[in-house]
Amino acid sequence: MPPNIRDIAEQLDLSKATVSKALNGYADVAPATRDRVRQTAHAMGYQASVSARNLRRGQTDKIGLLLNTAVDYAVDYLSGILPGAARSAQNLGKNLIIYTITDEDSTDVLAACRGGEIDGLVMFSTNYDPEPMNALLDENFPLVVVGRDILDPCVSSIVPDYYAGSYQATSYLIELGHRRIAFTTRPQLTTANKAHLSGHLDALHDAGLSADQRYVVETRLEPGSAAAAGRQLMALPKMPTAIRAFHDLIAVEMVNTLQYSGYRVPEDVSVIGFDGLRARFTTLPHITTFKQPFETIGKRAIEIIHQQIAGDRVAAVKDVLPLEFDERGSTAPYRESAQLRAHELGK
Repeated sequence: MPPNIRDIAEQLDLSKATVSKALNGYADVAPATRDRVRQTAHAMGYQASVSARNLRRGQTDKIGLLLNTAVDYAVDYLSGILPGAARSAQNLGKNLIIYTITDEDSTDVLAACRGGEIDGLVMFSTNYDPEPMNALLDENFPLVVVGRDILDPCVSSIVPDYYAGSYQATSYLIELGHRRIAFTTRPQLTTANKAHLSGHLDALHDAGLSADQRYVVETRLEPGSAAAAGRQLMALPKMPTAIRAFHDLIAVEMVNTLQYSGYRVPEDVSVIGFDGLRARFTTLPHITTFKQPFETIGKRAIEIIHQQIAGDRVAAVKDVLPLEFDERGSTAPYRESAQLRAHELGK
């Protein structure tokens, strides 16, 4: 059985209270006594109880990460965010606990926060539910939202610069000579969808191009919706020569759908993704994209939560991070395609 405080007290002929205070650095214990207690504890192989220490401090040293979407959908995002979050947590002496919600019921997560299981919560959510967030805000519980621009000025958030990245993506296709550029929306993602679409439309406007609503098609979280959107675009009398996918998973489905239908990427249709997910390497050619700084996002999320736990900052943090262009083989300069010309002639 490992030694405890009583064993150390008996060894040194001290009271248990004195030993406990010495081990926890209380100022009312003489330095010589404190050193003697710590040396004896080390020699005896004493290990402090982390749970008991945290109970005294009123903290668990645990931070929750709430995943409010299907795990198979978000696995690429998590694999990018977790390394930075885990390293930051380790450096700060914290542990991460992942909570998943697949039925949009946040009851268990609220109970974990209120029951003292964790000291703070990182919300990574595609199905945005303001109720648990507002409840935690009312209770001053440390909270940061990742990937969503939360308009509430009291909520800390970390988001990539969706507008600027979207503007740059469409501008890149325009610079390649494309004029019929389709865009896939994702209405379920509300603020992110608005920023993406605004960037795309503004890039067209600034280049003197009109926005043809036939080239704006909707996708959803459910698998296969991008393939359906692709078929919708292929049914138009004049197909787009380039497609600006909302994110890389949509781009993957678009490439597969086009190739299955006999169109070449990028010779007939260029496809550009967004986010920088590993899935972009599952197609041939690999997908051109704008990469989120995932590790930085994970690192900053933990730092912000740590600051809130420590009470160092009162004002909400609103981080907007730039994206990095990653050119691959799914995009090319516009050239007249015999395949698309035949499509227009109905052959």
